Amino acid sequence: MIEVIKSMFRVNVFVNAMLFNGVWLACVVGSSKQLVWPALLSCLVLAVYQLAPKNRHPTDLKLVFLSVFLGVLVDTMWVQFGLMDFTEKRPFSALAPGWIIVLWVGFALTVNHSLKWLKAHPALPAVTGAIAAPLTYFAGIKLGAVEYTASVPLVSGALAVAWGISLTILVKVAIHPSDD
Repeated sequence: MIEVIKSMFRVNVFVNAMLFNGVWLACVVGSSKQLVWPALLSCLVLAVYQLAPKNRHPTDLKLVFLSVFLGVLVDTMWVQFGLMDFTEKRPFSALAPGWIIVLWVGFALTVNHSLKWLKAHPALPAVTGAIAAPLTYFAGIKLGAVEYTASVPLVSGALAVAWGISLTILVKVAIHPSDD
């Protein structure tokens, strides 16, 4: 536990968190302005930094691919079930937009770094996902990137369950012998 706390104060952890916050803003604000390039550029910067050999964790690439799968599945599910819609104009409106998949890629690159503390206890990913996801999607509403098409309690509950499960899966896949 002490090592987890110490690791939270390393430069790589701070840079990772700041770069991901930039990805989040670029994705959400960019989508509300119908711009995808800020999302792509900011995620590219995060990926180049985090996947450099000196910063990369052994499971980072695996998490990126899993995260793309989960992102397409989870965020397409909201549209298909009539719970929310993304405001960005896109050719396949029944699917999750590209910017949110980019956001999932960026998020995957935090699991072993600025979110490494989630590995400290098996319940942390589920609880964190259940609390944080409804808040971040609500922020997306306020910034004009997403609209709920069902009641706030229903969508928030669905987000809490889906993200509790998704984050738990990502953290379980992230665990590697080098983490000890």
